Amino acid sequence: MDIIEKAILFAKKEYEKNDSFHQWTHVENVMKRALEIANKLKNVDFELLKLGVIFHDIDYNSEKTYKENYKNHVENSIKKAEEFLKKNNYPNERIIKIKQIMLDHSTTYRRKLGDSKIKEGKILYDADKSIFLTTSEKYEKYFPLLYFDETKEMV
Repeated sequence: MDIIEKAILFAKKEYEKNDSFHQWTHVENVMKRALEIANKLKNVDFELLKLGVIFHDIDYNSEKTYKENYKNHVENSIKKAEEFLKKNNYPNERIIKIKQIMLDHSTTYRRKLGDSKIKEGKILYDADKSIFLTTSEKYEKYFPLLYFDETKEMV
């Protein structure tokens, strides 16, 4: 079993603990959009991208308020991803990249750290945000922040 398959099995169980929006179906929707974007670009590391998508919202605990989750979910999700990947002997230099990709999906961290420098992080950001641009408020807030013209065309 490869690392993606192992991550999916692990993550599906973890996402069951999340709030109603951040279930496995959210990951499937983000993954579908991320792969649509990635397939239009060159030099994408699909393994890193897929692992970033799988783990990006893995800690949205259903027992916490949305505000508590939103504030801490990136750090908590990164911890879970790192623990899982280390346990499965995944190379440390690739774990570092996955952690950056996961940080890159967060608008909060984008404001703090600036735009993503990693293509896979930009793809995850675009995929995660573009799937819920269904209201004018969200569209106005997130559409200008999308990285790729390819994503904007999809929306």
